[in-house]
Amino acid sequence: MAGVVFDSKTSISRKGIEPTQVKSIKLLTDLDDGSANNKSTTILEKSGIIFGKTYRFKVESYTNENPKDQSVIKWAVSYTDSETGQYYQNTLEEIVTGDTVNITFSNKYMCGNNLEVKAYINDFENEGKLSLFKHYRFRFFDRQILNEDVGKRKSDAWLINQDDTNTCGPSAIMYAFAKKDKEAYSQFILDLHRKGYAKHNSYIIDINSDGDLKDIADTNPTTKDNFPKSMASCDWIPNICITDQENSIYDYEGNTKETFSAIMLPLRLEKLAKSLLGYTDVIDNTNLYFRKSGWLWGSTLENIAELMNIKEAGYEVFLLVNMGLFNDAISGDFALPQHWIVLESISHSQTDSGYVDISIYTWGRNPKTKYNYNKIRHEVFRTNYFGYVKAK
Repeated sequence: MAGVVFDSKTSISRKGIEPTQVKSIKLLTDLDDGSANNKSTTILEKSGIIFGKTYRFKVESYTNENPKDQSVIKWAVSYTDSETGQYYQNTLEEIVTGDTVNITFSNKYMCGNNLEVKAYINDFENEGKLSLFKHYRFRFFDRQILNEDVGKRKSDAWLINQDDTNTCGPSAIMYAFAKKDKEAYSQFILDLHRKGYAKHNSYIIDINSDGDLKDIADTNPTTKDNFPKSMASCDWIPNICITDQENSIYDYEGNTKETFSAIMLPLRLEKLAKSLLGYTDVIDNTNLYFRKSGWLWGSTLENIAELMNIKEAGYEVFLLVNMGLFNDAISGDFALPQHWIVLESISHSQTDSGYVDISIYTWGRNPKTKYNYNKIRHEVFRTNYFGYVKAK
């Protein structure tokens, strides 16, 4: 028999006639559902393989008689990475032989790619092949739609929107991320969607490290109860993963009915500002049970002056507030903080004394556009302000 060199996709020059070769192979395990990834939001049934699952394959036919020794049948899984263009001839970590085999697809880098499962006796390139698609790790979320939405947020970070989920903290962090380094922000989300693994600076989300995160990756938005239908997948995926990962007590699934399990404490936001965003000068100056401003008018003016100075010093500022801030409501003595926003600018009103001019990011709204909370009464600001986390 002719020798075979397994180092490149080159044609094989045969010097003899092999007794038999693998002609075809088949998959014995059902494929799994996943997105069509064509912007239609269609879920295709039994359309691909998924990460971490074991599938059973069998040689279906040979060119001649069956080989007497089935150990001469070797198996391989090849693919070309759709992002890098690099070809991987065989991703199996061990030698796999036999007429019928089990293969576990646990390589995260293969997600979102077309694979070739091969069975051969001595002709790697020309014997039995079966082409299969390996779903993205978040397999029910359309890749094309996600790509488009990420691109929009690279241009306009304020489009990031928590929608009806209680994920204001992660939204504020991702907004700051997109402003600070839009390419890294984009890659972080694309990696998380495709591989279930994303790393920036020292912060890592690894879907495979936690059972709850695995459940999040398997979420089907078309069937999940109370799913925020209008929330973009490029916002839902990082927000929900961050929220669950940073809550060590309660599980978070990413639906619109969850409240307590979605809480982002200041110390967690401080951690994210350091580990994910890479800021080194991070200070938490928040209160959780008492308002930050004092009882006197002067205290409100001092708080405004402090925030003005912090912004002038180049800090990113995350404000912790009560929702009364947005409703022109003076909150009572037992009001609690409810919402994270990002401060873009603040000043004393030039037209109305007793008012604060403020520009903020929240809920996917452009900070440069005027809303009813861009001019806030001092008393409203005082009774709804619980401090800040600043980062630079």
